[in-house]
Amino acid sequence: MLVDVHAHIDFSHFDQDRDEVIKRAEKEKILIVTSGMGSGGMKRTLELAERYENIFATLGVSPTEFDEREIEDCINLIRDNRDKIIGIGEVGLDYYWVKESEKRKHEMKNFKRFIELSNELDLPLVVHSRDAEEDVIKMLRDFDTGAILHCFGGSVKLAEEAVMSGSLISIPTSVVYSKQKQEMVREIPLKDLVLETDAPFLAPVPRTRNEPINLKLSVQKIADIKGVDIAVVEDTTTENAKRFFNLV
Repeated sequence: MLVDVHAHIDFSHFDQDRDEVIKRAEKEKILIVTSGMGSGGMKRTLELAERYENIFATLGVSPTEFDEREIEDCINLIRDNRDKIIGIGEVGLDYYWVKESEKRKHEMKNFKRFIELSNELDLPLVVHSRDAEEDVIKMLRDFDTGAILHCFGGSVKLAEEAVMSGSLISIPTSVVYSKQKQEMVREIPLKDLVLETDAPFLAPVPRTRNEPINLKLSVQKIADIKGVDIAVVEDTTTENAKRFFNLV
């Protein structure tokens, strides 16, 4: 068994063959944690999790969302569906797209709300931290909250700080070619890693559509880097994900 801890199976990229994509993953015993973004994405993701046994839902809001009514609607949807989801996310900070200091402060305010919500509802966080890793780690530490750091793009030193504070580093399928992700795998212990596709993005072949079955390529690459058997990578990352999300 494998767990794809972060994907977007509700996105329009899968409208033509979504059922086939999900069944390909199911055949390979891959559980998919799909992240519903915004109120529309949340509703689609909840429907997928209800329909397919190998899909689990997390619900979140893009860090670049600043519409207060939309954010409130999303928070209410999370509260209303507390028992149908396994986590909150993705949420976080994005400094790649957001350059203005006032908007970044607004992002931090929103992120704080979701950290507090995760603590209140006792739901784990999946965090987006693009070009904002240092602030994300500081905020999580301030709230004594661990998280899955989705597609972590920071330094190994920052990753080490994060795992010491109880977070997990999520390795995407782009590890097949990404030197930065390969270095992360080389330096961070397997006990602190989980696997994701971020499907339809971050495919092992650039500029192609990604899907959960490609986790198998990540496993092979990580096993090669670590010098361990494929089964060790599969078992360890799966147990890490199951423990984090309280999956039986």
